[in-house]
Amino acid sequence: MIGVNPEGDARAIFNATDIDKLTIPLWVFDADNSRVVWANQEACRLWQADSMEELCLRDLSADISSAVKERLQQYKNNTPDTDRTFHELWTLYPEGVARTYRIAICGHELPDGRMGLRIEALAESKEAPVQLRSAEALNHIKIGISLFDLAGEPLYSNVAAHKMYGSALPSLKQRFVKDSDYHFILSSIQESESASKICQVQTSEGKRWHELSIMRCFDGPTGKPAFMLSETDVTKLKEKEAKARYLAHFDLLTGLHNRNYVNSHYPAIIEDAIENEERQVIMVIDLDHFKSINETLGHSTGDALLRHVAKSLQRFFGKDAHIARLGGDEFVIVAPFTSSFLLDEQCQAILTAITTECHADGHLVNANASIGIALCPEHGTDLPTLLQHCDLALHDAKNCGRDTYRYYRPSLQKAAIAKRNLENDLLAAIERKEFRLFYQPRVDCQSQQVVSAEALIRWQHPQRGLISPGEFIEALEDTGLIHQVGDWLIEQVGLDQQFLQRNGHCFPISINISPKQFERSDFVRRLKMGLARSHCPAKYIEIEITESMLMGVGFDAKSVLIDLRREGFSIAVDDFGTGYSNLAYIQEYPISSLKVDRSFINMIEDQSSVVNLILSLCRLIGVTAVAEGVENVDQLAWLQMNHCDQYQGFFFSRPIPLDDMLTLLNSSHSSSMQHSIPDILDAEVIWA
Repeated sequence: MIGVNPEGDARAIFNATDIDKLTIPLWVFDADNSRVVWANQEACRLWQADSMEELCLRDLSADISSAVKERLQQYKNNTPDTDRTFHELWTLYPEGVARTYRIAICGHELPDGRMGLRIEALAESKEAPVQLRSAEALNHIKIGISLFDLAGEPLYSNVAAHKMYGSALPSLKQRFVKDSDYHFILSSIQESESASKICQVQTSEGKRWHELSIMRCFDGPTGKPAFMLSETDVTKLKEKEAKARYLAHFDLLTGLHNRNYVNSHYPAIIEDAIENEERQVIMVIDLDHFKSINETLGHSTGDALLRHVAKSLQRFFGKDAHIARLGGDEFVIVAPFTSSFLLDEQCQAILTAITTECHADGHLVNANASIGIALCPEHGTDLPTLLQHCDLALHDAKNCGRDTYRYYRPSLQKAAIAKRNLENDLLAAIERKEFRLFYQPRVDCQSQQVVSAEALIRWQHPQRGLISPGEFIEALEDTGLIHQVGDWLIEQVGLDQQFLQRNGHCFPISINISPKQFERSDFVRRLKMGLARSHCPAKYIEIEITESMLMGVGFDAKSVLIDLRREGFSIAVDDFGTGYSNLAYIQEYPISSLKVDRSFINMIEDQSSVVNLILSLCRLIGVTAVAEGVENVDQLAWLQMNHCDQYQGFFFSRPIPLDDMLTLLNSSHSSSMQHSIPDILDAEVIWA
């Protein structure tokens, strides 16, 4: 600490003549340690100290406000580069008593070489309280306040402004990062008394965003025209705005533009192209079987694959196209169109690029994709229409086997409208109870007695008449209405079985089950509830599933079948032989019957070895063998000779309503009836 020898220190700083002439409070201050290192008698009186030695030993940090402390540090840092004296109005707190002075500050080198401050309290201020408080507040506020002359040179800066720009205060022009912002401010203030703008400025911390307000004023000490600038740091707000804009327009996973950006910016791209008579191609790309990748390898692997596809598309197109991720595994691209030949080559190259191997989470993943294409203006002149047509073309590509591309064509729109109308009609059909059940007998090959029947659904349309299931089952599955119809069907079959039983014919009835029904966790419970409403025991109901449903993906088919058998249902595998199952594998399932597909029966002479193998398997594992699609006596004779258990087909009876079924069963000659083969085969319901 400096100041332990007042007389020596005083003479080290000032000469004897200077000391004798000092009649106002004057002291030298060590701002680093908040201590006085020398003071005259007037200064000692100001600080209420008995001697300079006492004052030099005093820690003044408690007697100086935080604003004054910051100001002193700024002056200390500023004085080595300038020889200026600063004048301000201060409130000091010697011994806790507030006193206000007009202060003059300049730099003064201390004996140890550090920079101190020489401070004069020129006179106690008699300013009004409002003015004094305003001066104190000016140094406390967080808003930077600066005063400039008309040339833009700084005249004054408060504590906050010094914090923003450091000790070397820049001119007005030097503060702006962009000259255009500076010239905007100048031109604006020439037209009016004030101007404001949010722009980037160069501060001691680097480039920051400030909200600036500038106005014309006068410099108090000189009375000359000046500029008063107030500025607030809004960098955090601008960063939040920038992040919000990014989140609004960009996909965080891939870095591509997102759906919001597509909806807000792509319409203008299309309008500009039409105005300039430029043709554009719009492509919607969807990954094939992406859901199974998420389910089997995890979402992190799926995310890595999406990033891989995004980068592949960016590398392929460069800056020649607008690429966005619509959501999920779907991407959209808008690019210039030159010719169909080049576009075909481009689509093939895109599909090849997407199939490039991707390493993610230790997995080697390959992706395929399907592409739907629409051309502008041929297929539409606005974004919603073009995207809708791309979706139709994409759906067509999926139906054509995937890993391919398809162009939009008007027939796709017509088909989509027809499908939507069909779905609406089906919803109405459920409400109006327009569905009907037909029954086709299942007959013992040797005795020709009816031993079972298959329930087959029909739709009694009010305008189109009777509609076969091949025209509406897929629509029921797509809409989810299959579950409502399935609930109705099981209850109705139970009622019909009880009706036949009351009329002397007690045998099981089989019903076809859709894969959509079979996959539901509540499938068995819904079956039981439906039968309970009809009071039909489960032992009189046989559940028919297709061969492909045995290999169900995403659920345990075997456990579902075990639950069905536990509840009393019997189980048949329909269309057997078309799914290329391992025949030995069949015995692992609790199956009651195997129904040989009609395609083998229609070509029984050429397929006799295959049919014989299936019949032998049935005998080996103890299940009933049923031949489907028997149409003539030669087919029946072959089945009898090769010990097939049962058959079903037009040779005995086509599907018929319940009342006709009862009549057939009651006929005393039903076992010997001759039946002609119809010209047109009626399709059974295949819920797949």
